Amino acid sequence: MGIDPMDDPKTTRRLPVAACYAAVLAFTGFLLFYHLENHLLWGDEAETAVLARNVAHFGLPVTQDGTNYIILHGTIDETRGHVWTWSPWLQEYLAAGSFLLFGPTTWAARAPFAFIGLVSVMGLGWVAWKIFQRHRIALAAMLLLGTSEVFLLHARQCRYYSISVWCEILLLYAVYLLFRGNRRGVWLAGVALVLEYYSNYIIAVANVPALLVLAWMLRKPEQRGVRRVAAILAILAAAALPWMIYARPWRQGVVFGGEDYWLKGLGYLTQIHFYFMPLCFLLLPLLGLMGKRKKTPPRAPEPSRPWERFILILLGLYFVVIVFTPGFFLRYLLPILPAICLVAAVWVFRYIKWPALAAAVIGLQAATNLFPLVTGFAIPGRPPLRFPVVEFVEGMATPYTNRFADVLDFFNREARPGDRVLSFDPEFPLIFYTKLKIVDGRLAGDAPMQWPRWILPLPASGVMSQEPAQPPADLDARYDEITLEVHDSPLGDSYPQPGAYQYHTSEKRAPFVIYKLKQRGQ
Repeated sequence: MGIDPMDDPKTTRRLPVAACYAAVLAFTGFLLFYHLENHLLWGDEAETAVLARNVAHFGLPVTQDGTNYIILHGTIDETRGHVWTWSPWLQEYLAAGSFLLFGPTTWAARAPFAFIGLVSVMGLGWVAWKIFQRHRIALAAMLLLGTSEVFLLHARQCRYYSISVWCEILLLYAVYLLFRGNRRGVWLAGVALVLEYYSNYIIAVANVPALLVLAWMLRKPEQRGVRRVAAILAILAAAALPWMIYARPWRQGVVFGGEDYWLKGLGYLTQIHFYFMPLCFLLLPLLGLMGKRKKTPPRAPEPSRPWERFILILLGLYFVVIVFTPGFFLRYLLPILPAICLVAAVWVFRYIKWPALAAAVIGLQAATNLFPLVTGFAIPGRPPLRFPVVEFVEGMATPYTNRFADVLDFFNREARPGDRVLSFDPEFPLIFYTKLKIVDGRLAGDAPMQWPRWILPLPASGVMSQEPAQPPADLDARYDEITLEVHDSPLGDSYPQPGAYQYHTSEKRAPFVIYKLKQRGQ
């Protein structure tokens, strides 16, 4: 039995194989860039975009731009010189570069991150080929990542998410180089972790326990592997120290309260099962124990075996660290999605006897949620049968309008540049899309304040449910009440999580109250 042409290394440059790679990349690029501006920036994205605009103007992510004060929680978000320190700056500088090239628009805010998402899919295929020397594994891993709804939604955001995915792929390849005894893996891993740290230090630190295990796995011969892992950690520590001293991120712990880690872990497992990879894929190795295959395909290079064991350890330890990290955010798990896709592709083609059936399994997982649905019957809150990619394309094909878009249209018609708007939400999207001065009532305290021209008793762009703010006692005497009919969009409708992200404009309408300061003499 000869080698399947699809897996023959000599066919790398042949047209059919190249066409398959080109098709997967073209389809992924389409999914990542198709109507990229369809949803307006929501709170977190607008935070990045406003700070990026300040970077383009001032050179630093300053929190005061002469009109607005960009703040989330108070003084723990910034230095005394009013420079942002709530999160590292890599995403802001990347978006700022895009603004300098294309102008401060919704598309320009998201474009560099979508491009990195496309590079990540390409990079995963390249890493898969270098390690396993099988085109079907590389293509399957690319397809699983490139059609993943959770990946697409996050990569199309003006946030660090796609950067973290790309960095984790670099780290996976760096570890493979270390297993081969290649010292270049030290610098590649160091760069990957530093970039990840300056995107979100939590996900960088989540890799550290697995690196300690890697040191033990590489302890022979002559402890060279231990020294190399120590060098990686030293690079990370040296690069992280300036930020630790400057930003003092440990102060942020006061924002988060106590958590039930057991329920949190179950919640993350449920999210992985439905939106990353169904947990039933963990049973694939059992197929290898149920009978011998007639012919085993050529084995991958020797270093791939310990590398694969390390990846399984990485996935487990990373998960544990994230469970004990403050907050419950699916984006913290996103960096390990490429590793999950690659392991799934390897196992499907290794343990399913018939290549056509294996390809069908990959296709079904890429196109539907059938496997997580039928194997998650005991999990409450199961979604219905879905075709996520079809829904994604269909949803992006039609313009999306929500409550914030309606309020934005109102202010663009009725407000003047520099008008003061009192809100009880940061309202970063309003800051990005208008020239209004947003006064955050949460942080104003009891300090005397000039009467603003507009008051929002409920947030226009917020994602958290809030009670209407208590209006001033003499509101009726000073303000006219204006009631808009806005689209009754759910809170968090642009939040990049399957089930929360809305593809279609709500047909329902709801009242939204805005108060306008009366003119003198009225």
